[in-house]
Formats: sequence, C-alpha cells, structure tokens
Amino acid sequence: MKRKNIAVLAGGFSGEAAISGNSGRMVMKNIDRDRYNPMLYWITSDGWHAEVNGERHAIDKNDFSTEIGGELFVPDFAFVMIHGTPGEDGIIQGYLELIGIPYSTGNALNMALTFHKGMTVSALRGMDIPVAKGVLLHTREGKTNEEILAITGLPCFVKPNQGGSSIGMSKVKAADELDEAIEIAFKEDKDVLIETFMEGTEVQCGVIPWNGELKALPLTEIVSHNEFFDYAAKYEGQSDEITPARISPELTAHVQSTAKMVYQATNCRGMIRIDFMIVEDIAHIIEINTVPGFSEASIIPQQAAAANISATALISSVIEATC
Repeated sequence: MKRKNIAVLAGGFSGEAAISGNSGRMVMKNIDRDRYNPMLYWITSDGWHAEVNGERHAIDKNDFSTEIGGELFVPDFAFVMIHGTPGEDGIIQGYLELIGIPYSTGNALNMALTFHKGMTVSALRGMDIPVAKGVLLHTREGKTNEEILAITGLPCFVKPNQGGSSIGMSKVKAADELDEAIEIAFKEDKDVLIETFMEGTEVQCGVIPWNGELKALPLTEIVSHNEFFDYAAKYEGQSDEITPARISPELTAHVQSTAKMVYQATNCRGMIRIDFMIVEDIAHIIEINTVPGFSEASIIPQQAAAANISATALISSVIEATC
C-alpha cells in the first residue's frame, strides 16, 4: 500500500512559532512511517519551506509541493501544528481548501470563530454554557476604566483577543494597573478582551476522534506556581499538571460531556483542548484550543498516555478521521 504524503505544518506568524516547532517535531518523531511519509513544512513570515536534514527546500504555493533530490513531494494531507495565525485562525485552512488538500483541523469558519475569544464567548453564552463576564475593546477609546471594571470587577484578566500561550496577558489586581495591561495586550492584537477573574480549580480536557467516535480524554488539573497559568507556567515548568484531575467522578463526567458537546456544536475536527475553571462546582469554559500544544511536555500527550493511547496512535487517528 502506498504511504500517504503528510505535510506537517509548523511555525506561524506569531510569538508561538517556537512552540509550534516543538509540536511539529513531536509529530515527525512519532508518526507511523509504515503508513505515512511525513515532511516538516515551515510556514513563517520569512517564507515557506520544507526542512529535510536541516536543509531548506522551496515550497510551490500553487500545489504545496516541494522538490527534494529531483523528486517531487506533493502532500496528500496537511497535519496542522501552527499555533496562532495562520494555523489557528482559518487562514491556512482556506488556502488548503482552495488547492484541494485535506487537513487535520476544523474548517476556516470553525477556526476563525474559536480563535476570536470574544465571538467564542458569545457563542458559548448562546448555548447556556457558563463563561466569565467580559468586555471586548476594539480601540482604547469607547469605554472608560470605570465602565470596564463595573462589568468585570477586580481582579480581572486582560488578554489579546486573538492569541495564545498567555502571550500579552496580564492579571490586574488594582484599577491603576489596567491601562498598562491594556497597552501590553494591544501590542499583540488589534482587539483586547478583559474578563472577570474566577478563582477555582482549572482543568483541561482534550477531545479526540477515536475508533469512529469522539473521545474525551482524562482531565488535567492545573496548579500554577505563578499568579495564573502564564507562559512560564506553561512552558518553563512553573506549574503542576495533575492527570487525572482531583475532582469528583460526577464533575469529571460533566466536564467531559460538555467538552464533547462544544466540539460538535462549534464544528471542530481533529484533536482539540478545552480549558475550564470550576467555581463552586460550576464548570466555566475559559478557552477552546483548536491546535493544542503537542510537545513532549504538552497536556494532550499526557492525557492520551493516561488513557493508554500512544502519540503514534493518536496521530494516526487524527489523520484517518480528517483525511
């Protein structure tokens, strides 16, 4: 049987490019090479290229092909591991649709919706799913600090509306800290979301295609050593990640069923991760991650391992469910 050519997409145009590289390499390391012929594709602001043995090879954007040693590599499938733009906001999906290459995530509309935090919150509210109170700023003008804090209260979180890995995110504990936090967030995105701080237990739930069905993975409880689950907590070991989470079986089942329902309602595909904050036994959704981290230390591989699913099996399952 002919192996499928798999382009593993990494990089991106945001501050998450290095993290994306780790996720892409994880796929390259663990993909089943008896079934698939993978190649690492870098999509960056400096250009597009395939990487083979440390060497760069140009990508033809007309058909996404690249020539290696006189042989043409034309992808049958794209495994998207680009965190942030253009992999998580629908841009690369639109391109892949145009040239007829299937891919591992939701479609352009799903990705654009879930990457826009303000729109995601509105959609979830429409499904009667608990979320934090918030204010979306398109410019610095429009609402005074007093009007913002009358809605969110203190403490509150200030974050870029479209971004990830907690880059540009601040926890504001006093009114005189709000202006600086907003300025930091506006450096990362043209829109800024300000939300009420919720104190509770943070848990994260991966949802994957498995054996023809949706499977919610064991929950991971996040205990940050810092003010919140910031970049250092996520990527520099400044947190405890406990799988399975230390919550009741009933609450675990509720979070898992909610995650699967939201996956279907927002038309997700492939593997995703939904982050929750549990406050007084009520599970509030914080964020939907449609291209979750997939490095050795990331949450999804930890949860899969707890469910006795290898990284190789998970990658194969995502490909076969979405190709």
